[in-house]
Amino acid sequence: MNKSREWLFYNAVMAWLVNYADKEEVLTPQYRKLLKELEDEQYLTIKTQKRGRPAKRARTKKTTSNPSSTEKNETT
Repeated sequence: MNKSREWLFYNAVMAWLVNYADKEEVLTPQYRKLLKELEDEQYLTIKTQKRGRPAKRARTKKTTSNPSSTEKNETT
């Protein structure tokens, strides 16, 4: 869920219901109705699809590496 205006309203309604639903019986049905409307609205928002394809680095030619010495290293 994006932290948008709707998210802020949803969060405020949930906080009120958690803290004051038992104490305030007059407003609780209105807040529950508002919560249901906000939940229904959340599912209607469409996520925008990313455009294009992911960037990839250009492939370069393999670097020529110096072949390791094939001579045997003799230490005295």
